[in-house]
Amino acid sequence: MADFAWNGIGLAAPSGWEPSAIERDGLFLADGLGPVCELKWNRVQGSFSFDKHLRKLTKGNKGAVVRAADAAEIPEAWARAVDRLAESGLRAKSFLWKADGSRGLGAALHHPGTGLACLIQFFIRGEEDEPRAAGVLATLRDHTGGKTVPWAMFGLAARVPADFALDTFSFRPGHYRVAWWRPASGKRGGRADTGKGPGTHLDFERFAPASVLLKGTTLEAWCRERLAHAPPTLAAMDNGPGRVDWRGTARTSLLRKALRREIKTCGRAWTPDEGNAVLAVTAEGVAPLADSTFNDICGSFTLVPEETA
Repeated sequence: MADFAWNGIGLAAPSGWEPSAIERDGLFLADGLGPVCELKWNRVQGSFSFDKHLRKLTKGNKGAVVRAADAAEIPEAWARAVDRLAESGLRAKSFLWKADGSRGLGAALHHPGTGLACLIQFFIRGEEDEPRAAGVLATLRDHTGGKTVPWAMFGLAARVPADFALDTFSFRPGHYRVAWWRPASGKRGGRADTGKGPGTHLDFERFAPASVLLKGTTLEAWCRERLAHAPPTLAAMDNGPGRVDWRGTARTSLLRKALRREIKTCGRAWTPDEGNAVLAVTAEGVAPLADSTFNDICGSFTLVPEETA
């Protein structure tokens, strides 16, 4: 099983299930034969209607027949998975769907404590897919209730303070980047506000292969040239075996000082013992991260071994 965690949602999927598309509040998994699982979620305030969310699913899939499932229509393994979700605080209502010769099984989920509203559906090609889908459903978790939030994708894993919101991300050959943002007020804004205005940007980056990228250069010099938030020219660098750290001021002026709008920055880049990669974490903004917080964030950022990825 491989663990996936993204923007507050987590689940474990069978080997061979890989992300085919990633959205800020959506995750689509596929195997060698096609799509196998789709998730979409958001946060709602106030009352929640399962029927309303099922109607949204029908509206978004023209030609599909979607209906709530009776208890007698649900496989035993699926019913047990729903019970397990209830133990974690997630309420669920199961549904069945058919479209273009395909059929599926899904659930509308809601966590009253956090406001999470989620739709998850599985593509069922044969009876053997039903217990597999139930097994994945049972692992679904809402990660937004703690002080930190995990994310895990494409062989990377880390944790971020819960007051950071997912901003932008890209997974390109040789370069993965996941960026988070926290407003200076410390209060998370809505989707439209993410990444805008005074605040702190927190970036995780992975580059590979390190043996090629660092050939003929030092890790410090490479960081100054390649990182999205590169070390300032005058920043003091702390070099160690396979690692470089820095902390300083990225942008300043008399006006910025007067308005307390200096841009502070800190960063760390290192080459793990295994994986032939460069990992980097940078934080930049008007509200600098405490050393202990930044150290914890860097310590959480790891490569996941292939046998468990």
